[in-house]
Amino acid sequence: MRERLSHSHEDAAIEMWVGTFHAFGLEMVTKWPGRLGRTTDVKILDQTGQLALLEANLARLPLHYYQNLFEPAYELVYVLQAISRCKDEAITPEEYLAEARAALARAGSSEDVEAAERAIEVGEIYQVYQDLLLQADAVDFGDLVMMPMQLMAEHEDIRTEYQERFQHILVDEYQDVNFASARLLQLLAGGCQDVWVVGDQRQSIYRFRGASPANVERFQTDFSGSKLSLTSNYRSGGPVVRAFSQFSRHMAADPAAAANWAAYRGEVGEVTLTVAGTVAEEAAAIRDKIEALRASGISYRDQVILARSHLTLSRITDVLEQLGVPLLYLGDLFERDDVRDLLSVVAIDAEFGGIGLVRVAQLPEYGATKGDALVVIRWSQEQNITIFDALGRLSQIDGLSDQGKIGLGKLAEHFAGMGPATSPWALLTTWLFERSNYLRPLLEANDAQSQQKLIAIYQLLKVCSEHYDLGGHADLRDPGRKAFLERIRRIEALNQDSRYRAVVSEAADFDAVRVMTIHGSKGLEFRGVHLPAIATRYMPSNRQWVRCPPPATLGKLMMQKGDHDAEEECLFFVGLSRARDHLCLTRAERYTQTNASASKFLETVSRHVQVKRFNGQSPMLKAAPTWTALPPREVYEERELDVYLRCPARYRYEVLDGLRGGRDSSAYLRFHRCVHRTMGWLEQQAQDGKVVSADRAKQELAEQWEKHGPKGHGFEAYYRSAAEAMVVSIARLIASDIGTYDREPWSVPVGSRTISYTPDRVVIAPDGRVRIQRVRTGRKTKSEPENRVYALIRRGALLRYPGRSISVEAYYPATDESVQMVPKNDEKALKEYAEAISAIERGEFPVERSDARQCPNCQCYFICGA
Repeated sequence: MRERLSHSHEDAAIEMWVGTFHAFGLEMVTKWPGRLGRTTDVKILDQTGQLALLEANLARLPLHYYQNLFEPAYELVYVLQAISRCKDEAITPEEYLAEARAALARAGSSEDVEAAERAIEVGEIYQVYQDLLLQADAVDFGDLVMMPMQLMAEHEDIRTEYQERFQHILVDEYQDVNFASARLLQLLAGGCQDVWVVGDQRQSIYRFRGASPANVERFQTDFSGSKLSLTSNYRSGGPVVRAFSQFSRHMAADPAAAANWAAYRGEVGEVTLTVAGTVAEEAAAIRDKIEALRASGISYRDQVILARSHLTLSRITDVLEQLGVPLLYLGDLFERDDVRDLLSVVAIDAEFGGIGLVRVAQLPEYGATKGDALVVIRWSQEQNITIFDALGRLSQIDGLSDQGKIGLGKLAEHFAGMGPATSPWALLTTWLFERSNYLRPLLEANDAQSQQKLIAIYQLLKVCSEHYDLGGHADLRDPGRKAFLERIRRIEALNQDSRYRAVVSEAADFDAVRVMTIHGSKGLEFRGVHLPAIATRYMPSNRQWVRCPPPATLGKLMMQKGDHDAEEECLFFVGLSRARDHLCLTRAERYTQTNASASKFLETVSRHVQVKRFNGQSPMLKAAPTWTALPPREVYEERELDVYLRCPARYRYEVLDGLRGGRDSSAYLRFHRCVHRTMGWLEQQAQDGKVVSADRAKQELAEQWEKHGPKGHGFEAYYRSAAEAMVVSIARLIASDIGTYDREPWSVPVGSRTISYTPDRVVIAPDGRVRIQRVRTGRKTKSEPENRVYALIRRGALLRYPGRSISVEAYYPATDESVQMVPKNDEKALKEYAEAISAIERGEFPVERSDARQCPNCQCYFICGA
């Protein structure tokens, strides 16, 4: 905005205050910190900082419904989103809690009680969080608007100062302003008679984060103002203008608004819809249109592909890249093959087991095999030395291929002088620019794909340069390669990678088709716009479930169905109106394995759209992987099959290749093992006729903790407290047991194979009744009965204890609660095991990506695909 103003009036642009509401609020917070209980050193926390603050104080948080022992941030990130929405609406913790407690008092059903208790938990965390911010001399982004609003409302001297300072106020994109910002504007304006806002309710695409298009409706009332509507469109040609004008007449956002814009540029361009059979054919149709527009004089850089989500973009761009279309799009930076090559370099000796060597050794420059890498990894573990050291002693390692010896010897030279203290930045820059030839083929090719890879590598190096030390300070000398990789895993698991998808400004001159979400295109325009996936479930998308629903009386904190539907309309309108000349809509009749009908939005614009069907050849894409059958086994462990059913590729790495996390397992798993080891000890004491007190049980836990616990981990105190509570519950449970324990592994026939499984607890009463418990150290979930392992337990129990009364339960020591697991589709569940075994023996190990959080937590995340 300031740049545009400077072109119009350079001197005036310098004297004007120009910035966002948050920047304005930051100025007020840093000018008046004492009024807010802060100092002049007040810190501004982003989401990473917010999570770190809560995680450093887990013991103070009243966690129950939002407790996640495996990774506390998985739930806390949603709680922080709920808190942020409260600040958007200027709702304090006390106000939120009052409504939540009132909801509990009114609750008439168990569902209502749980909903109210969840809201109370969020409110109490909100209270603690605000106290923590105060103690840390910090504020978050929500505070940068809410606090200035409160300063202006509560302090007349501050209000007067700012009202006298600004005589003329202009607000752009007023439809995207939230309640707190609108209230701040009212206080700032005061008696000012010159308030001018620019807004279009049809472009309100940020309701999900608190934007209120109702501000546009209320402007005339709030500011005693008038309303002017534009009647001409200066961006788009006639066909495009008619298309989005027609659509706007049916939008819920502002049905009464004038939508008969005159196209100032006249009859320029066209609007088309191409229907294809599959995603690959849809991408081919887009490729053909891109090239046709380029032939007509519209360069790649003047064209854009827009979509509702990054998922849609990734599906389309994956094909377009294979078809050789130059694109300016990084997608998920940390899951790109080129970036994973570099992360695997960083991971060697940074993460336990040296797993990164598997990918790096197979790079063309080295030409070693996966088998060669595994030989080195196993030998280094046997010798208890690092991979870097092992590479220096290749002559002592048997079983390497000739090419493996040559290639790994070259790799050893490239890593000479590097070790545990080498930072990610030093390691990568030295390896890339001084020693290896990794960049040479990309520089020599100088084609679109190579340029995009270079941009991605540059982006990763920027991430390295932003790596922070333990004190939160940027430090290129920080040797924490493991911490760097953990940071990337966390970014991916929490879906916080959006900032890394944005292409760096240094690539602005790259002649390639721009690719972005519709949200990212706001305020931009292109001569050619391609809008794919205009199909049901993709445009509009389905409404998402809210993880932390507010009390019903605060329904404005949650996007209601009507708001969602209106926002989807606005997104389509924004997408249509980005086009200057050519608007090219496409859809496929089938996405993944599901048929997809045309989007309902197409009905509205159909008479302004030229429709055709893609009649070209279906593109030849990457060949499907070929699998090699494995020798059948008689017995499979249930734990291994569970790994396969979660991700077949992980099974290959972990079970077949032996690439496990080992002693470097997560803090949660170490906590979990300590609880289970203590439970086994307690059962043995009971079997020997010894009575164990709660204090003695905690003493045994302490001994296990010293040997196997997450010592030194940031959450150690939190896990230790949870473990002690669980051990006390387990000790009480075991003290009440009457009978004997069966700790032997079971052999359960499934199909033509046998599955080995050892239950957590089997108690056989004197009268022959059998009680089988699966101990769950996490919190109780509604999906637990659907776990296929209970079908295996029931079949095994029937075979092992024929004719007896059998009870299968889930036991939750955190709440000292046992829940009966009722049979549910057992045959279907057992069939899943049988099909997994058949697929393993066929040698099929594809990557499974249905759980977005599963991949970043896999020890083989960075080498996946190698």
